[in-house]
Amino acid sequence: YVLASLIDTYRYSGDAAAVALIWPFADFLIDHCQTAADHPWPTFLISCPTKGKHYAEADPHGFIQLDIVAEVGAELVRAYQLTGNERWLETAKHWADVLAEKRDREPGHPPWGRYANPEDVAWGKDARGNTMTGGVAFILAFFDQLLGLGYTGTDNAIKEARDAGRA
Repeated sequence: YVLASLIDTYRYSGDAAAVALIWPFADFLIDHCQTAADHPWPTFLISCPTKGKHYAEADPHGFIQLDIVAEVGAELVRAYQLTGNERWLETAKHWADVLAEKRDREPGHPPWGRYANPEDVAWGKDARGNTMTGGVAFILAFFDQLLGLGYTGTDNAIKEARDAGRA
């Protein structure tokens, strides 16, 4: 939400100080709030860092809420569009790729649960606590944003995942 507010502040006020503040926030998220490369959801945003030391490394057992990952990913794309920082775009594309790869492909099942790690969320252990509801709109909007930039993922996976989420 900080990224979104800074981008919008610049958009509506023209205050360049807002752009300068985007850099440390976006870089902090990438440098300190992602899972390790060997995690089941590799190099993926720990979107609700409820565990770990505040303002340091996020613990991967904090909540990894997928709709919030998509919201942050969308803001990284907007920040890239504003600044040209390719690292932010590449990170967002990677998160989208992981979301597309990890979706449930079982016919009749929703493509995603609410959490990547329901075992770490007290209420996520039962099916109702890990049910993705309206939050899927954030994932679909994130995918649409990347598709609008011409990024479809490996073998068109982003478009296929977006279509599955719509269905």
